[in-house]
Amino acid sequence: MTRSARTALWAAAASAAAVLTLNPLVVSSGWLVGAFGIVFAVVGAGLLVRGLFHRPGLAVAVQGLVVLLVVVLLFNGGTAPLGVVPTPATVDRLVQLATDGVQVVQRYSVPAVDLRGLRLLLVAGAGLVAFAVDLFAVTLRQPALAGLPLLGVLAVPLALAPGGSGAVAFVLAGVPYLVLLAGDRGTPARHPRSGRSGRSVTGVTASATAAVALVAAVAVPAAVPGLDERPLTIDTGPGDTIAVINPILNLKASLGARSDATIVTYATDEPDPAPLRIVTADVFDGQTWAPSTGADIPRRQRVQDGLSPAPGLSDAVRDQSVVRSTQISIRGLDQTYLPLPYPALRVDIAGNWLYETDSLNVVGDGETTRGRQYTVTHLEVQPTEEELRAAPPAPGDVQERYTELPQLPAVVADTAQQVTAGATNAYERAALLQRYFRSSGGFTYSTTAPNDGGSDAVATFLSEKSGFCVQFASAMAVMARSLQIPARVAIGFLPGRETQTGQDGALSRWRISAQDAHAWPELFFEGVGWVRFEPTPATRTGQSPGYSVPQVATEPPVQGQTGATPPPAASSAPSASASTSTATATGPAAAAAPTGWDRFLGLPWGWILGALLLLVAVLTPWVSTALLTRRRWAGVTGAASSAEAAWAELDDRVHDLGVSWPPSTTPRQRAVGLSEFAGAGSPAADQLARLRAAVESARFGPGSGAGGGVLVAQRTDRQVGRLVRADVDAVVEAVGAQRSRWVRWRARLFPTAGVRRALDWWDRD
Repeated sequence: MTRSARTALWAAAASAAAVLTLNPLVVSSGWLVGAFGIVFAVVGAGLLVRGLFHRPGLAVAVQGLVVLLVVVLLFNGGTAPLGVVPTPATVDRLVQLATDGVQVVQRYSVPAVDLRGLRLLLVAGAGLVAFAVDLFAVTLRQPALAGLPLLGVLAVPLALAPGGSGAVAFVLAGVPYLVLLAGDRGTPARHPRSGRSGRSVTGVTASATAAVALVAAVAVPAAVPGLDERPLTIDTGPGDTIAVINPILNLKASLGARSDATIVTYATDEPDPAPLRIVTADVFDGQTWAPSTGADIPRRQRVQDGLSPAPGLSDAVRDQSVVRSTQISIRGLDQTYLPLPYPALRVDIAGNWLYETDSLNVVGDGETTRGRQYTVTHLEVQPTEEELRAAPPAPGDVQERYTELPQLPAVVADTAQQVTAGATNAYERAALLQRYFRSSGGFTYSTTAPNDGGSDAVATFLSEKSGFCVQFASAMAVMARSLQIPARVAIGFLPGRETQTGQDGALSRWRISAQDAHAWPELFFEGVGWVRFEPTPATRTGQSPGYSVPQVATEPPVQGQTGATPPPAASSAPSASASTSTATATGPAAAAAPTGWDRFLGLPWGWILGALLLLVAVLTPWVSTALLTRRRWAGVTGAASSAEAAWAELDDRVHDLGVSWPPSTTPRQRAVGLSEFAGAGSPAADQLARLRAAVESARFGPGSGAGGGVLVAQRTDRQVGRLVRADVDAVVEAVGAQRSRWVRWRARLFPTAGVRRALDWWDRD
């Protein structure tokens, strides 16, 4: 394998590892298959063309073509003949997908849902990174410049993802780049005494510096206290706090914030304001709630022209609702979604703000909320208990879309069934779920996340019975969906604190801080539309909506006796004893108990990786040299090979003591130089003479060195081997006696022979 091929493979590893660091930005990991595929397709094409034609320019052209062909193959949507022949329809589709991907990037915080548009950007970007790294490292033979595209990729998760990309991914991305730097020849360096051509000063210095930086980057953050994640608020100065509410809820992320600085103020004629809603999340993958992304919002759907009627809201309920007006002023909130009361009828605001018809989310078309002042005309919908009880089934498309769930632990659906046993309609089930979380279930509000943030997060929350609003809202929405009640999660702000009471027709005034960020479930009832429930305990949210508490409450099952409330006579549900048995076997505590894998993931990996890297850095010189020595002596088959092995061993060991010579010098010339350290007439000088005579006899025949033929003739192979190794030790000890103590200890603890041999192999063409 040539140096060029080895460099190409390490470049591929560096590109793939850099792409892997983007994984925290996306909800799922399916896009990595295409990303890794295009990386290795680009590198493989370069290896093939360079190997067959030895034309770097042709390889670059083919690699660029491969990027295009792979993108067409993966995203043509049936518009390309043979899957790889682009047509005008293919170009239109790719442009549309790229536009959709850009909109996902602009609208959503991380982690984003990897819809096909975003997936196209990720895969194509991975191909371009691999192309650029291969171009710099292999074609142009400038590995240091390959760090530019790699750095561009690494900077994205560091800037956007809470916690960055993680220590493991960072190390995996850094090590291949260090190998590329180590192979950089640059300007050949020469030995100061001998003039022998050596390795690149630039490459060796850069790789050594980068290796130290890599270890420090992993170990230092783990050792320094106080580097916690605060993704919600960014203090930019006195009185100027910028809040960013993530519209994508990871079940291990909190909306809680420490800052009490005012970020929104509003004045309203509504006597008891409802929360201000920013966005709704309706896609759940088991770990994360995210807003769905569909077709572009038509530009005609401007909020200034009025919003379409709220989905599911009947004319009868609409007519009995009160029209309200709220004046909102944004002081420190900077994002593309507009906070609004729900449902809004019209928004008087400057700029291009568009609404989605199915959610009434309002999105800025190149606009952000910072510094905005606007007036919202909206409805105060107060459904009655009778309207909610009598709500007919939801339309088929709503039912299908908003009850979809991924595979979850059985305990989630089982708990929902147990909590709502005895309920006769969707409203009673929803009310029982809310009561279960707020009072009867033994849950407490806490700013500490449950241990599990993965696919068992809801089950873990049901077991630990402690969490913040994200857990409460998500758990109720998921359990409602398991009961076939359409549900989604809303993200926004609690009403905040009233600063001026409205009297004599005046508007009441309120302030909202980042601490008021909140999430709650919305359940769909035909005729009323999307209805807010409040499962988070009153210690956080105050009183729940009046309509969500039945006047004649359906009694929930007694705690500790799940399934005790008898189902209707015609029901085929299991008996109370069977239910209790099932709960014992599959209840929340059993299903959500931490697994060995959970404990493994919870280990302090920053410390562990830092210690491992330090250990590897310390042991690599010694281990590599020991392996080299073992291999060298294992290949000895006679007196001649023993002499060669001993001479090479002597060369390596005195090199660590600072004594070296050009490769062209003869054994006799080297022996003369070493005799200055051994001392004339000393035992070490005699042993050095025997070593020199032995290697001359091995190379030039018996008798060519004084005493060499006698050594070979009068000793067995094993005796010669022991003798020459003892001679090497004696000469090295004599040379070391003339060096400083620091040099002697460095030679013992950090022998460099193995590392130098590995670097020489790397440089071999």
